[in-house]
Amino acid sequence: MLTYLNIAYITLAVFFLSIEKIETGNFVPHVSLAYVYLFVGAANFFSALYNYWILSGKTKITLAGQQVDLDPESKFDIAARWVSIISIMFLAFLNMIGFENPSNDSILVDFAFGHSLIVLAAILLGRKAAFVWFLIVLGTLLLKSYSIGFTYQYNYLTRAESARYEKALEQNENWAIRRKTTLQQEGLNPPKVVRYLNEWIVFILIAFFTAYFFTGISLDMIKIIPSVTQRLANAIDTVKEQELEREREKNLQEEQKMRLEQETLHAELNFLKSQLNPHFLYNTLYYLYVRSREYSDDLADSLLKVSDIMRYSLREDSKFVLVQEEITYLKDFIALHQMRNKNKLQIVFNVQGPTDQKFIIPFILISLVENAFKHGRMTNRDFPVIINLTCYEDRIDFYMRNQKGHKPTVDSTHVGLANIQRRLDLTYPSSYTFKIEQDQDSFSCWLSILA
Repeated sequence: MLTYLNIAYITLAVFFLSIEKIETGNFVPHVSLAYVYLFVGAANFFSALYNYWILSGKTKITLAGQQVDLDPESKFDIAARWVSIISIMFLAFLNMIGFENPSNDSILVDFAFGHSLIVLAAILLGRKAAFVWFLIVLGTLLLKSYSIGFTYQYNYLTRAESARYEKALEQNENWAIRRKTTLQQEGLNPPKVVRYLNEWIVFILIAFFTAYFFTGISLDMIKIIPSVTQRLANAIDTVKEQELEREREKNLQEEQKMRLEQETLHAELNFLKSQLNPHFLYNTLYYLYVRSREYSDDLADSLLKVSDIMRYSLREDSKFVLVQEEITYLKDFIALHQMRNKNKLQIVFNVQGPTDQKFIIPFILISLVENAFKHGRMTNRDFPVIINLTCYEDRIDFYMRNQKGHKPTVDSTHVGLANIQRRLDLTYPSSYTFKIEQDQDSFSCWLSILA
């Protein structure tokens, strides 16, 4: 803030002196004031320069070939602050007492400068300095008013004209007497000194009490700034550490994901290496299919269905397939078992809805149907296996019921159903319903998927 005060004073001083030059022809009324302005201007210039170095982060400067440390808490910094403020106060005091001022108009304007310095003194130097300056300004005002005379009246002239007018009245010149008479006749009574005295006392008191009480609040706030700043710095450091920790966790997860993908790819490659070439199997089955047609249509049809099942099973990994493709796979699977059992299996398979427009994860329905073939009784005409698949606009419903056959093992039943449940959880979280009911004779399952 002191830097802004220094710059403001230098700027306003140049402006004020320029106005004086225009109005009176001289920058100052007397050469003594010129030396005062030069001293105060130099003090504020070097104070502004010093504070600029501090704010720009410099810690050392070179003066006369020697290194000088810059420390905002040093005695030099405090001295620079006092010199710049005291010099301005000294200039304001000279203006208030009318030093080298030929007219008596200092009470009109010059006390505004001194009155404003009360607030600045409180902020920059403290309450005691503000109180001392308040007494100086108030005492100077009373003394100046008393020396001029409380009933002294000001006229409506410029400073130079006013001095000439006052001198002419003292010498009883006719033009000055006529002007005074005209002002009295027209009711243009010039204001008296006491009017300005009362106004300045009010302004000075308001400035002092405002600065005194609000500076206390400001100083209390300034005292807690270091602790607040430290807490903010600690909070920022904590946030940075948390961000770094999250970044480390993210990188660790990415590394684990990449390692898992590499392991999965390696396992798939090993699996593929251990398998026969699918094209060789398809070509072989197709050859057997062609040759078997010469001997048995049923055998040829069986080989064709086996080829289709293998093609569907060994297809490239797809996350979703059309429901119609899953149905074709189920029908081929059931047809092969019917051929093996000479069409003795009692199965009712019903399909409804737009199966060529809905998608589902592959092999989820066949897993449920295989469970019935493994553990169910399929040849009872009075208790057939029922498979119902319905595609609606917003969901897919699957229902299956079969009669229990031999007692299933825990490994073959519960593990298989658990795998189905896990695949549904991963693919349709909160978007499916899977329910199983069974008693001594039957096993039923319901699956509904939002799709």
